[in-house]
Amino acid sequence: MLVDKSRIVAARERIRGHLAVTPLLRSEHFSGRVGANVYFKLETLQPTHSFKVRGAFNAISQLSREKRQRGLVTASGGNHGLAVAYAARALGIPATVYLPESATEAKLAPLRRLGPEIVIQGEAWDEANALAQTVASESARSYLHPFDDPEVMAGQATIAAEIAEQMPSANLIVVSIGGGGLISGVVSGARHYLPGARVAGVETEGADSMYRSVAAGRIVELAAITSIAETLGARRTGSAQFQIVSRYVSELAVVPDAEAIGSLLELLREEKLLVEPAASCSVAALTTGKIKVRSGENVVVVLCGGNVLLDKVLEWSALER
Repeated sequence: MLVDKSRIVAARERIRGHLAVTPLLRSEHFSGRVGANVYFKLETLQPTHSFKVRGAFNAISQLSREKRQRGLVTASGGNHGLAVAYAARALGIPATVYLPESATEAKLAPLRRLGPEIVIQGEAWDEANALAQTVASESARSYLHPFDDPEVMAGQATIAAEIAEQMPSANLIVVSIGGGGLISGVVSGARHYLPGARVAGVETEGADSMYRSVAAGRIVELAAITSIAETLGARRTGSAQFQIVSRYVSELAVVPDAEAIGSLLELLREEKLLVEPAASCSVAALTTGKIKVRSGENVVVVLCGGNVLLDKVLEWSALER
């Protein structure tokens, strides 16, 4: 069920030469708001401005020489594609990224700069992903799933290993949930390195497949993603992620888009940190009391990504006035 500690230790060694340890910073403002010691784990400072590069590097670096020569294939609407492209370029592996027709030029531009082959196919990620899997199988190329892969989860688990060294007295780690790979990795790492810490998960309304699945006791697939938190846009979680979250995550919360945007703007004003709604939703869950915090606890919020358009931020800011 959980990612083995040996996998996490090995993942740390693999990514050590490529990715720096991200900072853990205390927020005076949000500590006062919540009544606890709030720290931010800044995954926004990764080379692709998202945690995803951890899992991509760990998984891709294990490909054999023959598989590297054949290349790899993935599908992504955003951060995962950037992570795969970055890791593949660093390791000298040809990569193809399939994206849905909804992919905007703003998303395509940074991906193009990393040099993968880009294929646009299907109305949604699910269709692009189905084609990517078919092409990978027919061409004998490796396929990398954005979250349902044990080595991807082991890479994400290195976040918890770093937190354990930076804040060994952490009582609570708050993580947003898309497909479930990040929180599955973090809760696995926490169990091994911070066994006394709770791990809580947060989604936004309209991208809350994990919350609905846990409530139903079975995997529930959303008809569509309606939240602005696009990088949380997995219509369904995987079986392994569902089982890990159901058993080991202490609590789940869902916040509306408006609260995620409010926290995004508050983070920018007070901490000068620009993050995605997929990250700010975790802060919103704390400040609105949807995630319970005891007075004086040490709380770590994983700010998972910062790939958000300035135009959107300005639009949201204007609406708030």
